[in-house]
Amino acid sequence: MGTTFNIQNTKNQSKITLMSKTKQKEALTSEDQIQAFLDNKENKKYHYNDLKEEDYKISSGSLNLDLAMGGGLGCGIHRFTGVNEGGKTSCSLSFAKHFQEHFGDTGKVVYFKSEGRLSAEMLKRSGIDTSERKWCVIACNVFEKVFELIRELVTKNDEKRKYMFIVDSMDALCRQIDYDKAFTDSEQVAGGSLIASVFLKKQALPIAMHGHIAIITSQVRIEIPANSYAAKAGPKQKQAGGFAVKHYANYILEFQERNASTDIFYENPEAKKLDEKGNPVGHTCKVIFRKSVNEKTNARVRYPIIYNRTGGNSIWLERELVDMMRLWGYFEQSGAWITFDESTFEQFKDKGLPNKIQGEGRLISLLEENRELSNLLVKDFKKMILK
Repeated sequence: MGTTFNIQNTKNQSKITLMSKTKQKEALTSEDQIQAFLDNKENKKYHYNDLKEEDYKISSGSLNLDLAMGGGLGCGIHRFTGVNEGGKTSCSLSFAKHFQEHFGDTGKVVYFKSEGRLSAEMLKRSGIDTSERKWCVIACNVFEKVFELIRELVTKNDEKRKYMFIVDSMDALCRQIDYDKAFTDSEQVAGGSLIASVFLKKQALPIAMHGHIAIITSQVRIEIPANSYAAKAGPKQKQAGGFAVKHYANYILEFQERNASTDIFYENPEAKKLDEKGNPVGHTCKVIFRKSVNEKTNARVRYPIIYNRTGGNSIWLERELVDMMRLWGYFEQSGAWITFDESTFEQFKDKGLPNKIQGEGRLISLLEENRELSNLLVKDFKKMILK
């Protein structure tokens, strides 16, 4: 009896051990479950984990703006807003030029012209390559058609192209259902905002994960209440496209109005009276970061624009460089004479930097004429500040 019991007991133990091992095999870890979900063919359409996230930066052409943005504009959706003539379109085109240079023949800028603002003169100033492979203008002001084309290019991209989409502007887009209505007929309230919200909800992630950029421009509208006594906090700002654009955007840059007395560069800057300063030769573009991905929200950036330049040189980079060199102690100035410190002179003397130079104007001219020196200084500042 004892022997029989021992054999039976051993069999039971073996059975229990086998069942335990079977349960262990059947038990899935959370990692197994997640991987099974990602590998499921039906699910692959709805996630982008198989894609490698892009990590590139597109220069604005301005040293100040690039430094504030951590090197430039990355992939995803961005919103440029602000007053009329604030610089939204010009800044968008400057990014577009550098996008073309960054990606070459694999990149393409698609500009949705929903206003009549884009001109041959603006393109000439911006330095955009207008060849068919790198540039396309879609003159369309219908919400649905603009967004349908963007989705088509993102989701059916057999050539593996990189796109920069510029919608200029959100304010000028109308709904397809309202397009043929008489001007006296009312349009659906918040219809455009609803479509923008739906589009961004569906396409914000695909645009970013596939490594594309979308810039959406719009104006800040001021809502003034009818009862002026109730406006204790001041007029409210309304944003074209509703809050969806604000929510899904990585960067929101708000371009500010320029002041005629403080933000304009004149032919005769030493004149005390405004009417004696002569013709304007440039101005300061002012930007406030309303939203950012690098802790720059509410930061204010200024960068100079110089007139009558073409080929993408309207941003007065050389003036930015002189200001930056002064700020970081690259030179000392005594009267009109500028003397470079020893380390700066030794680093750049082979590229044409003199030991000293008379006047800020001559230094700016030197940097304008010596592009190699200017580019090296830009790289030096970015390497030092963005390290």
